[in-house]
Amino acid sequence: MEGVQPGDILKVKIEKIELGDQGLLATGPGLGITGHRIEKFETKMIPISEGKAVFNNRIQLPLNPMIGVIGVAPAEGAISNGTPGAHGGNMDTTLVAEGATLYLPVFHDGALFGLGDLHAAMGDGEIGVSGIEIPGKVTVTLEVVKGRSIPFPFIENEEGAAILVSKETLDEAAKAAVEIFVDTLLPHTDMTLPELTMLFSAAGHVQVSQIVNPLLTARFFVPRFILEAYNVKLF
Repeated sequence: MEGVQPGDILKVKIEKIELGDQGLLATGPGLGITGHRIEKFETKMIPISEGKAVFNNRIQLPLNPMIGVIGVAPAEGAISNGTPGAHGGNMDTTLVAEGATLYLPVFHDGALFGLGDLHAAMGDGEIGVSGIEIPGKVTVTLEVVKGRSIPFPFIENEEGAAILVSKETLDEAAKAAVEIFVDTLLPHTDMTLPELTMLFSAAGHVQVSQIVNPLLTARFFVPRFILEAYNVKLF
């Protein structure tokens, strides 16, 4: 994207996600949480019919179309599309959906934005190492935010905002997510650190995005009414 430089923020508005008419689930030995108990790789085709994902003749799953891999070029070296990080990547976060706005830190001229890994439906955690993988088309609007920088991606939707942090453990990711959001919001309020900590303890939410990729992703979600109480526009 022209005019985007290291230290900027890339603002990505997810305008529309269009899905194909058939998806795929997969798991196997060494994959996901129960991979140590699975003896062979298995796949399951999932038809999409009348706005539902047909798992079997008893269960039809509601769709929650979302983007598994979305981000910019990482700060250093080459990172597999399967690995999340500060650059975004394979965050497998259900909030990365139609109508949401994702904010990504920029590390290189032009940002080098890309996305893929669409899911027709996925649960938080993605415990079997795949959501319902599906072909599709995504429409996004890209903008640059100058004069601000962020250490990890943030996302906003109608319900509120969250920071998405990927680390070697969920404990590390969750704790970093909380502290970064505290440091982001505190200057926009008249609250002390203890007050904001108490507010976040009462109304903020530590949530799991995925627990199966090379780095694990947690998020800290803050409801919109808290941001609106102080007229906070994060970026």
